Amino acid sequence: MTSSRADGAQAPAASVDQPGPTPLTLTPGKPIRLARGALIAEVQPGCGARLSRLARRDTRGDLFDYLVPLGNEPFSSDEWPKAGAFPMLPYTNMLRDDTLHWRGQTIAVHETPATSSSLHGWGLRRAWEVVDESAHCCVLQLDSPAQPEWPWHYQAYLSVTLDEQGLDMQLSLTNLSAQEMPAGLGLHPYFRWPAGARVTFESEALWRSPSEDIRWPSEQRVHVGPMEVVSVGGGLDTGGRSTWFAEVPTESGRFDARIDYAGGLRSATVRSDDATWLVLHSPAGRPYLCLEPSTHRVGEFDTDHEVLAHGQTLDLSMRIDLA
Repeated sequence: MTSSRADGAQAPAASVDQPGPTPLTLTPGKPIRLARGALIAEVQPGCGARLSRLARRDTRGDLFDYLVPLGNEPFSSDEWPKAGAFPMLPYTNMLRDDTLHWRGQTIAVHETPATSSSLHGWGLRRAWEVVDESAHCCVLQLDSPAQPEWPWHYQAYLSVTLDEQGLDMQLSLTNLSAQEMPAGLGLHPYFRWPAGARVTFESEALWRSPSEDIRWPSEQRVHVGPMEVVSVGGGLDTGGRSTWFAEVPTESGRFDARIDYAGGLRSATVRSDDATWLVLHSPAGRPYLCLEPSTHRVGEFDTDHEVLAHGQTLDLSMRIDLA
């Protein structure tokens, strides 16, 4: 991860006048299938580089899905299925008012008519190119020229590697513009979260949004330490709020969040050494749980971001250990 910050130089002007390349609809195709031991994974390069399935096959041939499977139906790039796992770039989650304030410029970051908001950036909405593939690993590339909604040219790579114990996702973002670019990365898995499942994690501090109408952290900071939440079929707290924002523990400098499924026979542990925030998201009544490692605080990208000079790269990793 880089550590440079803005220096007050002038922002670049948009270099193109056409709307961005985000399609209105994404259609799953033949996936890249990875296998190692009893584990299988599927990746959909044409659907935002999504990890569309992550499962274990038992001795009877039955599959246990850790992630909600994506399925085969076309979907809107603005209203995607709550399934699989996708990359977030060149920033994570949502910018306030869909606007970036950058060195004296105000940039409206969402593309119309393809998107109604800036949620999660563009990586999940576009087709990626396969640049390498084997029985247990694939590497995807996204080249994104400058456009009015994001006046920088960047290139991203996502590698997905499966082994007998779990899966690694490595995401990188490189600035190809002459001007410095603000940058942030995230990964967004939808784990199955049926009633009786339990998540345990530790954080330095936990932030909550004051209501479901406000989708970023409030100013109420609470020291947390170890936390445990048991699913009742969706939701995180009795206040009805679906989203928590956890700061990385200072002592370890890494996230470890573990989901144990009812019966104690299956578990999934998310680890990241590069993230400074972990977003936990589970709406009431929806049996999925998102554990999203991110490099910056949600809603504060104007001030909380990395700055990439020409040719500089930002990295984010996520390891999912499976039992």
